[in-house]
Amino acid sequence: MKKLRDPQIILFLIISLTFISAQIDKAFPHSIREQIKNGELVNILLMGIDARPGEPNNTRSDTIILASIDHRINKAVLLWIPRDTRIYTSNKSKKINMVNQLQGPEASCKTVENLLGTEVDYYVLTNFSGFERIIDLLGGVYMDVDINLSSSWSGVYLTKGYKCLTGKEALKYARYRGIKDGDIGRTQRQQKLMKALITQCLQKDNIAKLPSLFAELQKNVVTNLSSSDLFFLSTIILGIDNGNIITQTLPGYSYTDPYSGASYWEVDRQVSRQIINNLFNRPVAQ
Repeated sequence: MKKLRDPQIILFLIISLTFISAQIDKAFPHSIREQIKNGELVNILLMGIDARPGEPNNTRSDTIILASIDHRINKAVLLWIPRDTRIYTSNKSKKINMVNQLQGPEASCKTVENLLGTEVDYYVLTNFSGFERIIDLLGGVYMDVDINLSSSWSGVYLTKGYKCLTGKEALKYARYRGIKDGDIGRTQRQQKLMKALITQCLQKDNIAKLPSLFAELQKNVVTNLSSSDLFFLSTIILGIDNGNIITQTLPGYSYTDPYSGASYWEVDRQVSRQIINNLFNRPVAQ
C-alpha cells in the first residue's frame, strides 16, 4: 500500500476530520465545487485557539494557516501567518491573532483577505487544548524534541532527543516561545508536532481508537464548510502529488514599536498581497 507523505497527510486530515462537525445547512456565496470548476483558488483559513470545551470560540488565535488549493495545476499551499503579524484598523496597530477574539472567524477571514489580496470564504476553527486529550488517548506522541524546556509552573521538563510526549508535554512544547526564535520558532514547533501527531494517528494499533478520537475532535472543531464540500475537497486533495504541496511562513521581520513597546511580525504589504499568486505562479491582478 502506498504510504502518504507528511504534507499530503496534513492537508487531507485537517479537511476530512472536520467533516464530523460540518454545518450542513449553511448558505454559501458559491460552493467549492463551483469554484474549482471555474478555475478559482479555494482558500480555507485554519485557526487554532486556546479555549476549553463550552467556552466561547472568540478567543485569540494561537495558530493561523491559510490553506490554498489550485485544482487546475494540482497544487496546494499551506501558508503560516505568524500570530503577531501587525495589521492596521482605524489608523491603529494590533496583532492579527486578536481579530478572532474581538470579531470572530468571519472577520479573521476578511482580515487575511486584506492582508494577502485573495478571497477567503471558509474557515476551520480548532480548539488545540482538545488535542491534549487526543494525544493521551493515543498513548502519547513520538517525536524528536529539538529544545530543552523547563517549566515548573506546568510541571513539564523536556530535554532534546527522540521520545514519547504526553498531551501536556506536547502542548507545552508547541506553545513554547524561545527568547531567540520567538513566534517563528513556535510556529515551526507547532508544524512539527502536527506532523508527528498525524503520523501517530495512522499507526495500525491506533485505528481502533479513531471513534473516540473523532468524538474528541467533534467537541473542539467549528467550521462553515458544508459536509458535501468537505467530502469533495478530500477527493481533490488525495490526488495532489506530494511534490506539489508547498509549506511557507509569511515572510517578514520582528519589529518593536518604539512608542508602545509592543512586539510585532512586520510584513511587506506588497509582498504579502502577491505571495499566494507567486507560489502558484499565477499572474498578479493589476
